[in-house]
Amino acid sequence: MTLDATQLGIDRTMAALRELLIERFAVEGVVEANDPLFAIGAGLSSLEGIEFLCEVEKRFGIDIKDLEWWVYETPTLSAVAQYVIDLSIEQGQHAS
Repeated sequence: MTLDATQLGIDRTMAALRELLIERFAVEGVVEANDPLFAIGAGLSSLEGIEFLCEVEKRFGIDIKDLEWWVYETPTLSAVAQYVIDLSIEQGQHAS
């Protein structure tokens, strides 16, 4: 079952992403909205970051083609959640 980020909204999409970080990547502690997902934030390695994006694609039924935002920005939980919502709208993954 895929999640609909447009219906979840930003807060519940972030909650789903937090859950994924805990379940799949054993991230400890609370990841706040503006915490970076790499290094001192959630502590993901670059390989785990790519795995995280693959899991996000599956969980939300989206196709992440443009990785520039991921590579050149410092992705935070809130930025990823907003990106997932925007892609869901763009790719028509939301319910009518």
